[in-house]
Amino acid sequence: MIRKISRTKGKAVANAILDMDRQWSAYFGDIGLNDLNYSDLFCGMWMDDERYFAKTALYDFMPGVSRRTAVRYVQALIDEGWMREESAEHDRRIKYVSLSPTIEERLEQFLAYVQERFGQLG
Repeated sequence: MIRKISRTKGKAVANAILDMDRQWSAYFGDIGLNDLNYSDLFCGMWMDDERYFAKTALYDFMPGVSRRTAVRYVQALIDEGWMREESAEHDRRIKYVSLSPTIEERLEQFLAYVQERFGQLG
């Protein structure tokens, strides 16, 4: 059973979550990726031990949108160069996708901020 959190502690946690969301916009808004569904996608990819993902597997990293919307989001990221797409050597029909170095760098800076911010909650 989850114990009840004090109102003061709850406010501090809620404020940290809102700060995290604002920080996402600060790191990614200038390139048009402030939608938090991109956070789900990028964090899911970054956490996984794989560096390259089958393109169709990426849609599962975006549970907040329909599959059709996820397909559009992923393709737009590829078209804009925020993710890299390569054909498999053994079968050119299979596409593998990875984060671009620019996105990876921004994401790691964002994660460092979040770790520091939530660490302040004690």
